[in-house]
Amino acid sequence: MTELYDSIGSTYEQFKTKATLPIAENFTLFKTLGNFQGKTILDLACGTGFYSRLLREKGATKVLGVDISQEMVEVARQQEQENSLGNEYQVFDIVKLPKLGKFDLVTAIYLLNYAENKENLLKMFQNIRNNLVENGRLVALTANPDFSVNKSNPTKYGVTVFKQEALSEGYYAEAECHTEPPFVIKYFGWNQLIYEWAAREAGFQKLTWHSIEIPPKAIEQYTEDYWQDFLENPMIIGFSCHN
Repeated sequence: MTELYDSIGSTYEQFKTKATLPIAENFTLFKTLGNFQGKTILDLACGTGFYSRLLREKGATKVLGVDISQEMVEVARQQEQENSLGNEYQVFDIVKLPKLGKFDLVTAIYLLNYAENKENLLKMFQNIRNNLVENGRLVALTANPDFSVNKSNPTKYGVTVFKQEALSEGYYAEAECHTEPPFVIKYFGWNQLIYEWAAREAGFQKLTWHSIEIPPKAIEQYTEDYWQDFLENPMIIGFSCHN
């Protein structure tokens, strides 16, 4: 996974800014977060710092971004040098994440779907909880367990899922993101019960699933018909829980 994302580098930003899938991703994330003015946030799987920057711009008092890819983090640090927000970035495998502090919120946009088995998923949840204050909250976006490659594909939204293999407790998938040049991501869609087991086993409470939503402005801009395939077979889903 490290080598994969090291090779992507700054190309990842293209997907965030040019594809339409991140419109729904962004809207759902910030609706789920609610008011985080004055909060401290640990942004895991931060990539090039796209959401780390938005979180700070929208009112977080401190944001620490963490990613497994050195190349991704270097891009994030370069962005910070060019437009200083006060964000910091570090390189860690979240399965081995140490205690970096006590944060009010942890965001994990496309982190949990990289757990290769439920033991690693549990370690991720444990390490996340170890970095949260009492009553702190995790907000994640991850691969939708109910997505099926045999239904509508999210190609027109910027990504094509071309492989999905059934596992005993979920699936393994590969998808191509339509950037220049394109890049392939490999991930897992674990069953909801596996996510819930790992979260509860780590000590989390108040588990909630959040359906992906389309902002009204995007429906107006692209029409309801444009988003119909995405809503009928969403590739992603939101998940939140409390410490």
